Amino acid sequence: MRTILGHIFILLLGMIFQPVAYSQITNDALNYRWLKKKPIIRNIEVDGNQFFSDSKIKKVMFSRETNIFRAIKSDRRRRIQKETIIRDTSEIKYLYLSNGFLGMKLEETFAPILPDSNALVKLSIHEGRRFVYGNIAIEGEMSPKFQWQLNSIISKFKPLKPVDPFKLRQAVYDCKSYLANNGYPYSQVTYKLDTNLSDTLAVIIYTITLDSIVHFGDLGIIGAAHYDSSQVKRELTFGSGDLYSRRALIESQKRLLSTGNYLTLQMNNNEADTLNAKSRLNPQFTINLKEKRPHYVSIKTGAGQDPYKDLIWDFSAAWGKRNIFRSRRLEFSAGSSFVIFTEWRIISHRYKVKFTEPWFLGIRMPMILTGTFEPGVRSKVQLYRIETWSISLETYKELENRMKAIAGLEYKSANIYGLSFADAIKLRQDKGISIRQKLYGNLNRDSRDHPFIPTGGSLTTMSGEFAGGFMGGDESYYSLGASWSRYQRVWPGWLSASRLKGGYVKEFGTSESVPIDVRHYAGGANSIRGFAENALGPQSSDGTPEGGSILLIGNQELRFPIVGKFWGSLFADGGNVYKNWNDIKWSNLAFSIGGGIQFISPAGPIRLDYAHRIKTEAAEPGYHFHFTILYAF
Repeated sequence: MRTILGHIFILLLGMIFQPVAYSQITNDALNYRWLKKKPIIRNIEVDGNQFFSDSKIKKVMFSRETNIFRAIKSDRRRRIQKETIIRDTSEIKYLYLSNGFLGMKLEETFAPILPDSNALVKLSIHEGRRFVYGNIAIEGEMSPKFQWQLNSIISKFKPLKPVDPFKLRQAVYDCKSYLANNGYPYSQVTYKLDTNLSDTLAVIIYTITLDSIVHFGDLGIIGAAHYDSSQVKRELTFGSGDLYSRRALIESQKRLLSTGNYLTLQMNNNEADTLNAKSRLNPQFTINLKEKRPHYVSIKTGAGQDPYKDLIWDFSAAWGKRNIFRSRRLEFSAGSSFVIFTEWRIISHRYKVKFTEPWFLGIRMPMILTGTFEPGVRSKVQLYRIETWSISLETYKELENRMKAIAGLEYKSANIYGLSFADAIKLRQDKGISIRQKLYGNLNRDSRDHPFIPTGGSLTTMSGEFAGGFMGGDESYYSLGASWSRYQRVWPGWLSASRLKGGYVKEFGTSESVPIDVRHYAGGANSIRGFAENALGPQSSDGTPEGGSILLIGNQELRFPIVGKFWGSLFADGGNVYKNWNDIKWSNLAFSIGGGIQFISPAGPIRLDYAHRIKTEAAEPGYHFHFTILYAF
């Protein structure tokens, strides 16, 4: 009875004090107990703001007013947390300070809203004056060769633009980094910000003191047990007596880790006494290494897209040695692929041996020699067996700006068992099975922040292939391809993913057509959704895809979180495959729109897409479901 009366009393209080039904709690203990329950935030009130709107301030806050969608998602930001004040005030102060309000003040308080004790978040803001850049200058003695670069760092602060103290500090770091990369790690860079009480113009003066020039001293190596220390030294971008460079230290550590021979490493300055002239001007470094074992065994499994089936499962195992012939690597592997869900059967076996020379001819361009053997499989569906083997030689070079160049040479041959001689010849013609020798090259630039779930950056690839001709083989053709994908945030929680892709392949010499397995195909979960795999483009009289010489694809997708590890997407795809350039017309493009749901697993997004085909000359209306792993692009 006491509990019921208590609820009625609280309800009456709520009715009396509506619409402003909140109470300031003055008892600290009571306030603590209330906040400890993490009350739901019903309203956020902002007071004192003139330059920024309420919505702009609320947008940057950690706190969020509750609604049905945030309740379904169990968004923790709709409740008051331990870090709420710190994160709210940090974000709002950053917004104001980065826009020139150097003296802004902020107070955040919480109050319960009766009758359910939800929370009211109150912000009291004193904006103060907004300062803009006035005169900007550099003081100090320095070499003229540094003047231009240092001035270019400072010159990004344009007069009459809002003062941003975070960018002023970043300029200090940029100046010190530049000097440290050119032999002056002990240089001092400071700035003075002068704000006049009667003026909004801020005068900024940077003071630079170079100190003494520094050269690298001796280098020690600790922990090189399985891999020779000479392999460590050849990865370094500096040596004893070279001009000191912080960039060289960082790049050397990256190169050592990229060899795959080390779990961790530390590069430390031996000299703690920087007052000693020799220690300061010729610092000695020690590299502490934690090596990986020379022998290794790995097991890999996962799902992927097959050209003709929705999903295949792959399993492989490998044994390798990282230090054969001192620094070379040798690996043996075996694997199998299985069709799953649509039917359950083995589709391939493969055995591979790979030898890697990390420094071919003394140049840091790994040379990889790979031999592959696929004995083929027979089944109730396929009564014959196609045996293939190949050998390839490939090299690559890491370039600046996240670019990588790849070039290689491959020889591939195949034999058919279980068919008569005439049937085997026909099968070779139908499936493009031949002896093939080719040269290939790729240029990739990858600035994505994640390979499977990118939220920013882009991926650009350009490829070329030349087969036959002066190299011999049964087929002669060349192909060119390019693809560009871009990822960016369009509003909180939503990501935009865009892709343009094109390709061209052409026979030459004595070849009458392009082999069927190197022609372009479109349609399916990873190209133009709404169509079965490879269903677009030229087809034979019985409806079998024949592929084409020209490929054009465009994709646009919006990705957004739903709840937990589940995401959703809306997309539009378009494109087609053509035999000739004259076939390319707007009316001859295929389009689809749709949506999907993804579960973000440790192996990547597992997705189910629904796509609706739009009626054009190239396609009839309809729909198709796609179930696969990883995003389409």
